[in-house]
Amino acid sequence: MAEVMVADRRVRPSGDTRPEETRQRFALWAEALGVVIRLHDREADADLIEGLRGADYPTLVAALLDGRPDQAVAEGFAEVLAGMPRQVPPAVLDELAADFADSYLTHGFRAAPTGSVWLTEDHLERQKPMFDVREWYAHYGLSVPDWRLRSDDHIVHEMQFVVHLLTLGSPDALTDAAAFMDAHLLPWVPDFCLRIADHARQPFHAGAALVTRALLSALRAELTAATGRPENVLPHAWAVQSERTERQAEADRESPFVPGLAESW
Repeated sequence: MAEVMVADRRVRPSGDTRPEETRQRFALWAEALGVVIRLHDREADADLIEGLRGADYPTLVAALLDGRPDQAVAEGFAEVLAGMPRQVPPAVLDELAADFADSYLTHGFRAAPTGSVWLTEDHLERQKPMFDVREWYAHYGLSVPDWRLRSDDHIVHEMQFVVHLLTLGSPDALTDAAAFMDAHLLPWVPDFCLRIADHARQPFHAGAALVTRALLSALRAELTAATGRPENVLPHAWAVQSERTERQAEADRESPFVPGLAESW
């Protein structure tokens, strides 16, 4: 299809001397992220929890995080799964459903699962970041089923796109995965995950959020090693505003208002 990305999005890697090994490695990443996507896509049920235990998913996460400071999140998630009864009580499932609703449906945790809210100063849905990611999808012949129901820049769609690129496994696709993560996932998803982890009633959702955050960070480092493209993540709008507020507060502390020496309004 025709090229639609701007030039600086497509940095050519220097080459891949072990393409098959690289493809196999990123296939594991795609598998791990595929599970994470399911955790963010819809509420957890007994079958999902049992499936995670049966597949020993935390072991895969631990292998991908091997040697990283955040490897402990895999152990923590394993403990969460081990601590849940084989027959999950309805009351626990209800709390899991409530956590999911507050995270993704009702804005109960004040943590939007879409990039536009985090990346724009007015914090509104379906803004320029959504149309930017739509360009990325279109470049690879992809589109979301119903952007009015779940916008293009929803965490699920953005991670699905990264999985698609990892599955392709070509040097260009991996370079694009790195660029896409820098521009659209990493500026906001880590903070989103931290907020979910802080507010979730059940440790399951807190653990899933921390696993997501750790995997994305580790994947980005892996992509740097594979493509030579260094990480270049810009702060999101809320972080910028917070920094401005802190700078102003610091300035006020250094130069307090003195009546008669400066305007009071």
